[in-house]
Amino acid sequence: MFAQKIRELRQARNLSEAALDEIFGLMRGTVANWEHGFSVPDEELIDDIAAYFKVSRAELVGA
Repeated sequence: MFAQKIRELRQARNLSEAALDEIFGLMRGTVANWEHGFSVPDEELIDDIAAYFKVSRAELVGA
């Protein structure tokens, strides 16, 4: 669920994966790994991402 939701939110703001990497100070390719389900961010970063996109944590992770 997280992978699909982060992609939807990113695309709704017309951001590239690389742009979102940069916004959160991540290594290039990190967001791509999330969107392909290869990894997920840590708990603190999930909260930061939810705040950035103005969605609840539950909405972001599908809980």
